[in-house]
Amino acid sequence: MVWEKLEPHIVWDIFENIIAHTPRPSKYEDKIRKTIKNWLDDQNHQKGLKLKITEDGVGNILIKKPATHGLEQVAPLLLQGHLDMVCETDRSEGYDFHQDGIPIKIQKNNEWVDADGTTLGADNGIGVALALSLIVDTKRNKHHGPLEILFTVNEEDGFTGATNLDVKSLGIESKYMINLDSGPLGIITIGSVCGGRVFFEKEFEWKEGKNNLNLLFLKLSINGLLSGHSGDDIHLPRANANELMSRILSQLLGKVHFHLCNWNGGTKSNVITRKADAKIVFTPSDKKIVEDIIKKEMEKIYDYYQSPKENTDVFEPNLTISWKYDNPEKYLSIEDTKLIVTTSSLIPQGVLRYSHFHEGNVESSNNFAILHTLRENIRIEIYPRSLIRSELESFRRKMVLLGEMGGWNMTLRSVLPEWEPKPKSKFLHYIKDQYEKVLNNRVETAIVHGGLETGEISNKIPGIEMVAIGPTIENAHTTNERLKIADINPIYQILLNIIENFVKFPISHSS
Repeated sequence: MVWEKLEPHIVWDIFENIIAHTPRPSKYEDKIRKTIKNWLDDQNHQKGLKLKITEDGVGNILIKKPATHGLEQVAPLLLQGHLDMVCETDRSEGYDFHQDGIPIKIQKNNEWVDADGTTLGADNGIGVALALSLIVDTKRNKHHGPLEILFTVNEEDGFTGATNLDVKSLGIESKYMINLDSGPLGIITIGSVCGGRVFFEKEFEWKEGKNNLNLLFLKLSINGLLSGHSGDDIHLPRANANELMSRILSQLLGKVHFHLCNWNGGTKSNVITRKADAKIVFTPSDKKIVEDIIKKEMEKIYDYYQSPKENTDVFEPNLTISWKYDNPEKYLSIEDTKLIVTTSSLIPQGVLRYSHFHEGNVESSNNFAILHTLRENIRIEIYPRSLIRSELESFRRKMVLLGEMGGWNMTLRSVLPEWEPKPKSKFLHYIKDQYEKVLNNRVETAIVHGGLETGEISNKIPGIEMVAIGPTIENAHTTNERLKIADINPIYQILLNIIENFVKFPISHSS
């Protein structure tokens, strides 16, 4: 085990040997579901836990643990997390997330856990590990009412599990839920945004370029960006590789005649694009103009993102922009090239507006997530989010109009619902009280700009009261993702206190 000396041992052991060891890409959770069910069967047999495990049609798992003697009338409490993870790697040879577990390690500072060249999957693997620990830990979790643990599938790529949650077949009884997919330590999340992906797609006709010796083919590459969660990190001064690529190519429009061969940037809609490549073709007579324009725009980008500024860190310390002359390929017409570059340049990136109602919170944002050349097609995927449903819909409508002007085929994915905050909730105040007793410090509440399944689950279970808590995870959805070691013991103790003292909560199961 990597963390033999870390406490609580049970949480770290499950996180390493059950969660991180098992492949679990979004939409491919079969292996982790099987691993968890087999492990729980063993725990049931060894400890006589009387756990009841059920599944619904999309693969969500519900685990019920009966109350300890004398606490049967306590209101049931639901803990919830998601099984899948965002799979990203910066290894040059790639990484097979479908076959291999995560290569976890402790950083040299002994303060953080991360992974070797991949995402860590602490989002939401540590939440799953905490929940599993609570239902098998017979030494520390001795007195509790009825417990329900819900593990959903495909949270990261469309909320399939939450959207298709079958409450009846699973037999969920709880009206109080703790989502374990939000941090950092010391913050209780009470609300989250809605979001809805938008797709642009169009078929183009490429011209053969292999036999044309009178053209130059230049490959432009943008690499090394910090990236980040397209909701939680969207307010940070981080570059988006697709936006930088459109910025450079748009400088060429109107100054030289060039053709686009391909453009590939981004892998996931909920990740700020880390790298992008594009190839263009032009005549040798335009070589100096093209090179000069690219160099000048590169200087401006480097100056903004890498020149030290007063009272700020360098925004993108590892950003590299490079170009080289490359092999001939098929290419698009000048008109089609102009359409693609213009469309990409008009797609906003980053914060659209800060909230006038919730001070310090981003109200609306957009992530220019993906632009891919797919055989004869160009496909663009963006991911807007907002605290306000009408503002999200207004922005998506503008994107549809933009796309239709250029003849793009537009598709809107269904909106992932917002989670409306209820700051006066008695359940919230109970959680806050238990939290503060462990930390011996004031705990704040927050609304996150990321999407949580809580909004969808509240639609499935009317009247349910919810909070979201968790340890500190930084740089989620990137290869720099890391989990703070010191947070795990207190967050586990907080959960133990919440469960043990829930008998004191005003509403009992019989009410």
